[in-house]
Amino acid sequence: MPTVKNEEAPKPRHDDETPLETAARLRAEFGVELSKQAHEPLPRSVYDELSGES
Repeated sequence: MPTVKNEEAPKPRHDDETPLETAARLRAEFGVELSKQAHEPLPRSVYDELSGES
């Protein structure tokens, strides 16, 4: 099985950008726009329901 030398391997993108920057880049790349509601955190009750706690 052939191997790739370290200097030839692509650098991981996460070294160059933060998760927020990655998300923004991908939204721009795929033409996705967030609504105002998407910027609001979900209420705790939603997470409690998902985890089975009430």
